[in-house]
Amino acid sequence: MNLFKGHFKRNFYIAMIALFVIFVLQNMQLDHVTFLFWDFAMPRLLLILSTLLIGIIIGALTPFKKLVSKKNKLKTL
Repeated sequence: MNLFKGHFKRNFYIAMIALFVIFVLQNMQLDHVTFLFWDFAMPRLLLILSTLLIGIIIGALTPFKKLVSKKNKLKTL
């Protein structure tokens, strides 16, 4: 029990890095992507991370759009 008590954060980071390395090694294959008129090949890891980044950006902008529309409604009142 004392082994993990003081080093939880360090052990957590080591585990996350190990899982990330395993994830990277398992997703090195090339995938062919067709988007509108473009056809290209990219590593699966890059495809997953770029999709994640686009999702984070859209998710961050969605509440902002609702906030702006609420401010506009309040101004018209």
